[in-house]
Amino acid sequence: MKELKPIDYKILFELMKDSHRSDRQLAKALGVSQPTVTRRRAMLEENFIEGYTVIPKFGQIGFDIAAITFLKSKLKCETGDEKAKALQKMKEWYMKQTNVIMVMDGRGMGWDAVCISLHENFASFAGFIREHDSELSDWVVESQTFNADLKGGIVIKPLHLKYLAASQKQ
Repeated sequence: MKELKPIDYKILFELMKDSHRSDRQLAKALGVSQPTVTRRRAMLEENFIEGYTVIPKFGQIGFDIAAITFLKSKLKCETGDEKAKALQKMKEWYMKQTNVIMVMDGRGMGWDAVCISLHENFASFAGFIREHDSELSDWVVESQTFNADLKGGIVIKPLHLKYLAASQKQ
């Protein structure tokens, strides 16, 4: 794995603020040459950038609910091939769910995984949870969900990576 240089961090943070800027615009903002930005950006894209995307106002494009589902899994006690097979089946199921934007393992408050999903309405959320519980019952022992209202809920701070970029010393 390549080492990150200070310029790489600066480019990353500038991209987190606004990823649709050209290399020329980034170079001007950072006070370096455009070829330097182009070369470093290519390395970052190959090794450190998952992808580029927009962050829409979900409530305005047809989603009513953001669901954060905490999961308790049987897999923490498994090892070897059984665990690998189960994880592969879970990954395949989650990857087919176009409304799921992230699933990761972790630890805290008695849970060992979290799933973040978006839903058009309560009926689609309820259907998703029913299918989730049915399809993953061999591995998921328990789940609890926190739902956020994307249309009428109070937004204290919207989802955006620019806040993280602003916190870094440039």
